[in-house]
Amino acid sequence: MARTMLKIFAALLVLCATATAQTDTKATYIPKAEVQSSTAQVQLKDGGITMRTVDVGNANVGIALRHRPKATPDGPVIHSKVSEIYIVTAGSATLATGGVMTDQKPMSGGGESVGPGFRGTVAKPNDVRPVKKGDIIIIPKGIPHWFTEVTEDLTYMVVRIDPEKAMALK
Repeated sequence: MARTMLKIFAALLVLCATATAQTDTKATYIPKAEVQSSTAQVQLKDGGITMRTVDVGNANVGIALRHRPKATPDGPVIHSKVSEIYIVTAGSATLATGGVMTDQKPMSGGGESVGPGFRGTVAKPNDVRPVKKGDIIIIPKGIPHWFTEVTEDLTYMVVRIDPEKAMALK
C-alpha cells in the first residue's frame, strides 16, 4: 500500500512539473514518522490536517489527511479551482459525486487550504458508491462530492492539485 501511494505521488508531481520550472525547485519530503504522527492527531477529531502545500511550477500541490468519525457528515461541497484525489487508508463510507448543486454558499475560511468552493444541496448525485481502505477516488474541480454515510471511522489522504494557485503554501 505504501509503495502504491508513493508511486501515485511521484506520478502526480511529474504530471504537475513543467519544462520551465525554475532550477532552484527542490523535492518536498514528508517522512513516514510525520505521516504517522499526523494520522494519529487527525483521528482524534473530525477534521483534517494540511501537511504541505507546495508550488511545483505550473500548480500548487497539497497533501492533507482527513478523518471522519462514524456518522452522517456534512453535505455536498464543490471546489471551484482544485481537483482532489482521495486515498482511503482506514474505514469505510458511502461517497456521492456529481449532480447539480443548488443553494450554493461560499465555504467559510476562504478556502485557504482547499481552494475556493461552495456548500449547498444536491438532489440527485450522478454516482453513489461505497468506498473502503485501499480505494482511490479522483474528483475533478467543479464536481459536487460528499459522504452520505460513514459506516466506520474513515481516514483518507487527500492530494489537491491547484493549477490556479488558489491554495496558500505551507
